[in-house]
Amino acid sequence: MVVVDHQLRPESSQEACFVRELSEQHGLRCHILKWTDDKPETGVQEAARGARYQLIAKQTAVSGFEAVLLAHHLDDQAETFLDRLTRGSGLNGLGAMASDEPEGPAGLRLLRPFLGVPKSRLLATLEERDQKWCDDPSNKSLKYKRSRLRSISSTLSEEGLSPSRIATTARQLRRAREALEMVLAELFRQHVEEHPAGPVKTSTLVFRAQSEEFRLRLLILMIERVTGRVYQPKLRKIEALDHWILNNNAGRQTLGGAVLEIKRDTLFVWKEIGRSPPEVLENLRGEGNWDARFLFDVQAAAGAPSSSMAVSLGPLFNAPVDRRQVSWPNGWPKEAFESAPVFWIGNGPVGVRCAASLIWHDAGRGGCEISLQRIPVPVKLAGNYRTDLEGS
Repeated sequence: MVVVDHQLRPESSQEACFVRELSEQHGLRCHILKWTDDKPETGVQEAARGARYQLIAKQTAVSGFEAVLLAHHLDDQAETFLDRLTRGSGLNGLGAMASDEPEGPAGLRLLRPFLGVPKSRLLATLEERDQKWCDDPSNKSLKYKRSRLRSISSTLSEEGLSPSRIATTARQLRRAREALEMVLAELFRQHVEEHPAGPVKTSTLVFRAQSEEFRLRLLILMIERVTGRVYQPKLRKIEALDHWILNNNAGRQTLGGAVLEIKRDTLFVWKEIGRSPPEVLENLRGEGNWDARFLFDVQAAAGAPSSSMAVSLGPLFNAPVDRRQVSWPNGWPKEAFESAPVFWIGNGPVGVRCAASLIWHDAGRGGCEISLQRIPVPVKLAGNYRTDLEGS
């Protein structure tokens, strides 16, 4: 059991202790996690949500939990739907919350067993058992958008838009989203070629033959794939990029930290170096994640002391590599590999074909064995669209 004390109200610590005492009465060990960072002046609830999941993720890593059970109920689901509707969300956002979310925030698997249960039923159960509980007063403050949406719930119900009907609509949209997810994954598998070092490419002829919805989603997925991060573009920006691809046979654009280039009926996409190139990691030991795109494993070779290793990992852009020794792959722009991963020991790279292929296993060099692999393509659908209603 975990409870997050966001420390946004004077009484929050006392409430957290109440939850811990109640948990222990039922034989459950409870951890109080405190959000001690400086609080933003605006967007407090969104920042608190992000901090909450990060704190929980750290605790699950320590405790070895496989999933996190959340107490979201049917009324929460309806509020999420309405909130996203006001933001102009599309199919992804209006699917609202999933009862089982394998790839949730901070990499958590989130389970919501009460998502189909009305809040009134949960409260009635507590009253029947003579069980006390705590109410968060901020849930009633009209300062927050969710509270304002909550305040009009009864009016909407009178017009037939009850929480249960909203939840049913969200569930139907989620099913449609899952169907799109399967088709998009197959489209990516069949028509997008991935280079092991990072960039991707596809035929402009195949791309242009897709429906607009799939073109937009495929663009987002390719950008996410090469950058290693979730990308939530403004709808007008991704539509403008799609229009450019449909009407040009050559040229280059940048969007979402990615470079997109059309050359000879091929669309190339790779990570933009920009002003913040991928981090250089030094003195690597064991397993890890680099740039949210690659998994590495650095181990001492048999019989070699681990102290002899001084392995670094970074992008080709600032690696100690003689470009004349690089075997550049055919059919790809050289610039597409500036953010490709390179291992080096001292001032020498491990493998001169660093940008061309995954020749990362080098038994004996520097007394270590090195391996690297691309993080698999996510099955999860690409990020939700956003519209101009959501700001810049």
